[in-house]
Amino acid sequence: MFFTHLHSDHVIDYSNLLFGLWPTRRVDVFGPGEAGLPITPYPADRIVHPLFPGAPTPGIRGMTTKLFEAFAYNINVRIADEGRSDLTANVFPHEIGVAHDDYVPDIDLGVDASGATIESAAPPMEPVEIYPLDENGVRVTVILVQHAPVFPALAYRFDTPGGSVVFSGDTGPCDNVVRLAQGADYLVHEVIDVDSIADRISKMPNRDNIIKHLTESHTSPEDAGRVAARAGVSTLVLSHLVPGDSEIEEAKWEARAGAEFDGNVVCGVDLDQFALSRHE
Repeated sequence: MFFTHLHSDHVIDYSNLLFGLWPTRRVDVFGPGEAGLPITPYPADRIVHPLFPGAPTPGIRGMTTKLFEAFAYNINVRIADEGRSDLTANVFPHEIGVAHDDYVPDIDLGVDASGATIESAAPPMEPVEIYPLDENGVRVTVILVQHAPVFPALAYRFDTPGGSVVFSGDTGPCDNVVRLAQGADYLVHEVIDVDSIADRISKMPNRDNIIKHLTESHTSPEDAGRVAARAGVSTLVLSHLVPGDSEIEEAKWEARAGAEFDGNVVCGVDLDQFALSRHE
């Protein structure tokens, strides 16, 4: 399993995967490491006291441990009553991030970075191999992307004998995505239309906070097209559509990205499948 970041909409089904699958053999879970403090508030002069002060910004290992603890009764009763195996022994989290304070991630990206600012969240860097070539010829590399104040936020590249696929994760327009996606067959990139969101949240008390985050830490279809063009990918797949209720027609998403990218543009729909053709 590979997690790009720990916003709830990207991890909320983690427990379903763990307890629905109930793994009986090794499952490696790659995801963000601990973010560290402070968490940057908006506006900057707001005083915000983090909840759970003992571990306010855990990474994927802390999340996994707490999920197991929250489901302790379910786990113990199924082992005792149904004769199931200990699934916790088969789940191996690997935290990806940067060293800070007394924390050292399993995979240190080797850059000076934090979620404090847009600039510090994704400094220029080269992709880092986190999953060396396996028996199926699959290799995985990762890079930091700009989703501040959420940190670390990651993009992944999967190179296979049949081709290569890059997932941007949630990010604003980011040079690191261009570096990671060079020559890829598919770039799956998030897109947002902030204007379509602004009116519907106009009466929300935290409207300004939401608009600021959406504007700075997500990508318009035009910018996604520019990233794809600079990376020289073959196909751009638009994903994580906001708004995602078909308010914007698929053809309009594609046309906006296609105005900046000459390659193939596809607006992703749930359960879409894309084939990789083996290169000769």
